[in-house]
Amino acid sequence: MTATTPVAFDPKPRRLGQTPTYKATSAVLAGQIVGFSATGVSREVVPATSSTGAPVGVASCTAAAGDEFMVYGAGCEVLVMLDTDNGTADAGDIMGVSTVAGMVAVRDPAIQAHDTIVGLQNAVGRLQEDIAAGAATVGGKGYIIVEFSAPVCAAS
Repeated sequence: MTATTPVAFDPKPRRLGQTPTYKATSAVLAGQIVGFSATGVSREVVPATSSTGAPVGVASCTAAAGDEFMVYGAGCEVLVMLDTDNGTADAGDIMGVSTVAGMVAVRDPAIQAHDTIVGLQNAVGRLQEDIAAGAATVGGKGYIIVEFSAPVCAAS
């Protein structure tokens, strides 16, 4: 299993919901999940990982640090990329942030009560179609409906 190397891609929205504007505090690639940094600053986001703050949506375009850009937020149906090149996911899976910047991983609700499970604490959406394995260092892609859940992990 090889970690995905983040690359820019068109999230090809099928349906729009909320589309707020944020400021990038570091480079953001089109299609990456973005969120507040661990010490969140008003309306400023970074590519989301399991070490950053709450996710807010999917970057609509590539942005340099300091640029303002639109984010596909709650209610939008957009493409996302898996965090491993040979990973797969099934329609109906809940996707969460991962350790790879801006990429998603399947969120396993059976282990949600353990805070040691890195990258699964915040959902970013429900998968609408199966995702097949990617190739080389590019993860497979699939559509999600962007929706969020508050962290429910308990200290262990």
